[in-house]
Amino acid sequence: MVKGLGLGGMERLLSESIPYLSTDRFEYEIAYFTPWKDDVVPAFVDAGLEVHCLDITSDLSPAAFGRVRSLIRRGAYDLVHTHSPMPSAFVRAGSPRTKIVHTEHSLPASRNRLTRFANRATYPFCDAVISVSKVVEREVNRGWPKPRISRVIHGGIDERAMAGVGPADVHTIRAGLEIPPGASIVGNVAHLRKQKGHEVWLKAAREVVAERPDTFFIVVGREKEAGYQDQLERLASTLGIADNVRFVGFQPDPYPYLASFDVFLMASEFEGFPISLVEAMAMGRPVVAPDVGGVAEALGPE
Repeated sequence: MVKGLGLGGMERLLSESIPYLSTDRFEYEIAYFTPWKDDVVPAFVDAGLEVHCLDITSDLSPAAFGRVRSLIRRGAYDLVHTHSPMPSAFVRAGSPRTKIVHTEHSLPASRNRLTRFANRATYPFCDAVISVSKVVEREVNRGWPKPRISRVIHGGIDERAMAGVGPADVHTIRAGLEIPPGASIVGNVAHLRKQKGHEVWLKAAREVVAERPDTFFIVVGREKEAGYQDQLERLASTLGIADNVRFVGFQPDPYPYLASFDVFLMASEFEGFPISLVEAMAMGRPVVAPDVGGVAEALGPE
């Protein structure tokens, strides 16, 4: 059970886990709230898994509780694994006798007050809570009530998905973005929203371009806050680096872009566990990132 199945780190983590599901031992079904966040739905359908769209457009929808409870009762599931706080709260409140495991993918403090309250208040109905980093687990275990069982499982990546990327892909990316041969590329893969710190990212880009005018900056990601890309493009123009910045939008396969980066630069305000950073390292890219959330755990020991 998840709020949406778009193309964020959490959703990709779920869809890329499909080859590793124990379908010979268990039957799996997927349920999600938001109908327009359905980018990875075909991956589940193609794998033969039943997918339920509950068509819930707001966490405060009066229909949400009833639809969640109805689905859980019809399915008579042995276990429900939730991945978003509000859908999880509905599952816990509506199906207290069902075995429930919840995974926290982000810092609870990053959410709005209602979501934090609903999530925290229904923790006692969870049989276990998994956190994607030690930093997230500390937040989960801070305050009361606490989950019965708390564990940390870092997010993983499927290296097979990036194995086929080669020099030809990098050449195609550079040519398509009109980046001259020999120029350096600094990039990031993240949704366009303020949490990702793109304003700071662009200001850092200005400092680099002042010293190295042959450096180009690529942002790969879908706009998540209306008008935010326009705002960032205006900022790049104001900073005098518009010619060195490329906003390429959503890309279903980000790995050729990651392979084209000479450096992966992250400027997020907070991160539960940054999957894109792990992917960049898996592709041999050096990374620069702030020490926030689970970033240090992703980077590993000093």
